[in-house]
Amino acid sequence: MKEKKFITLEKQRAILGYCFTLPSFLGFLVFVVIPVVWALVISFQKYNIFTGATSFIGTDNYKAILTEPRALQALLNTLWYAVFCTVFNTLTGLLLALAVNSEAAKRISVIFRAIYFFPSLIGLTFVAVIWQVFFQTDFGVLNYYLGKIGIPAIGWLSNQHISKIAVLILDVWKNAGLSMLLILASLQSLSKDIIEAAEIDGAKPVRCFISVIFPMISPTVFFVLVMNLTGALRLYESALVLTNGGPGNSSLSLVMLITEKSFTSMNYGQGTALSMLLLIFIIIVTAIQFVGSKKWVNYD
Repeated sequence: MKEKKFITLEKQRAILGYCFTLPSFLGFLVFVVIPVVWALVISFQKYNIFTGATSFIGTDNYKAILTEPRALQALLNTLWYAVFCTVFNTLTGLLLALAVNSEAAKRISVIFRAIYFFPSLIGLTFVAVIWQVFFQTDFGVLNYYLGKIGIPAIGWLSNQHISKIAVLILDVWKNAGLSMLLILASLQSLSKDIIEAAEIDGAKPVRCFISVIFPMISPTVFFVLVMNLTGALRLYESALVLTNGGPGNSSLSLVMLITEKSFTSMNYGQGTALSMLLLIFIIIVTAIQFVGSKKWVNYD
């Protein structure tokens, strides 16, 4: 008689773990890996979106993009968004979290949390339409109140040097609340004993924050920083509704140009080539962030 083979408990647990992770793995494979590989292949071809006919043209799509002034302008704009939207979203979220977590605001912190987080729940397209009215030069709310204090009307959406600032204001108003909520959760999980010990030792509030509080919440701040950076690199709806990339491509983002190339100009090859460049750019920037985080993020 053949001996029966029994599966050990460790193997049973391993098989069960693989079964639980299999749906996520399949989803990642079908909806991420395969589309990225397909886009990479198409980026080296001339692709007819209507018939599906393709012809290999090598790196011509990449050469056309890298020599196109609009693409270079969109890249510079996206870099601008990546820096300023990331910094202001993270910094505003941190300051709001500290304000809501203060002793004076704890009794009404629920109200403040709801007020600051509410914009994150509203559809971005709807919000952008409302802010488009606020930014109007002649009848906008912002210029009305600026005029009350003697500041002349600003062409928020018509000035090439200010249009990106208008997009920045909308992005911070929309997304800073989520950053605040994440950092606030980290602040409220801190041990009060450590903070009280630092205060007993004579640490002032600023020194206590820099030397005690911030190192303990630095992993959460880093996560918020990465989240805001990837969001800024994918900025699309706010700039599209507010300025449509104008005036003079001054607020055009890479994602807007990818959409235009692919679905307006029907140049799917250049659109996918531009999306691959954006993907490479995101990977490089994120890698730099992770390398730099070793100097200031404390996981102990």
